[in-house]
Amino acid sequence: MTGLAGALPAAIRARAHLLTALAVLGAAWCWQIATLQAPREWGWLGLTAFSVITGFAALGWLRPARVGFTAPQAMMLLGTAGMLAGLGLDVQRAGLQAIVSVCAAHAPDFLAVARVHLAWLPCMHIGMFAGGIGALVWLRRARPHCRRQFCARLAQNIACSTWMLLGMAAGVVVYYRFAAWLGGMGVPAMLGGMIGGMVWGMVVSVALYRLYASLRVGGSPREVFRAGA
Repeated sequence: MTGLAGALPAAIRARAHLLTALAVLGAAWCWQIATLQAPREWGWLGLTAFSVITGFAALGWLRPARVGFTAPQAMMLLGTAGMLAGLGLDVQRAGLQAIVSVCAAHAPDFLAVARVHLAWLPCMHIGMFAGGIGALVWLRRARPHCRRQFCARLAQNIACSTWMLLGMAAGVVVYYRFAAWLGGMGVPAMLGGMIGGMVWGMVVSVALYRLYASLRVGGSPREVFRAGA
């Protein structure tokens, strides 16, 4: 039993990237399935899976894991949990259908959709940032010797969370462009766009930071990523 208990955390660390992707996708699917109203809307689940899986594949290439959970993975995991918890509170206050209707009315204007999100979904944004800060605390405790990663700097953490929030608004705008084929601008579309956009917002954030780090210290971005800069 002792050997099994020791092997389980090691197995989790070895598959942290896959498990994080499945957790984020599973959380998105749970919300989407609960709000499906027509058979055609099942297509949104497929588009969400494509967005999340390709986004995590890009993260895996940009930020290869060496010791279990990486900072982007931790932020995605806790950020998604905080986002959905906050969204649950916002829904209790305003109603999910009302939020979706206002959001759809302002699409495809990115700035308008972003303003609607800020006005109608304040708890979601707070939860997203709280999850990011939680990842910062978690990784600093788990890896006290890290110095130049996301887990070491609050400013990087906040910048990354901001890109994730921008990605949520952008994801909704992109998803709404598929509405004619996948069942209209309903709740599953908005939820999938937010989750998929959040993942790709993280990808953009990591790519920009790594590019900056590579220019600062020299070497290719890929080499800098592997060095843990």
